Amino acid sequence: MSVNYRVVDAEVMARARREDNGCLGQRVAVHAQVIHELRTELDRRTDISRRSLVRTLPTSVAC
Repeated sequence: MSVNYRVVDAEVMARARREDNGCLGQRVAVHAQVIHELRTELDRRTDISRRSLVRTLPTSVAC
């Protein structure tokens, strides 16, 4: 295989890798957004469950 073919092959492979990298970057961004939304929803639900409408009364009363 001549040097010219190797250069062309390397350029083609590099271009394909850049395209793959772009697709992977988009996937990572989508996954990060999903994780963020799930975390936000979990935090919201946890905050609601911590807020109880039932209040405890003091166990001892000083008269």
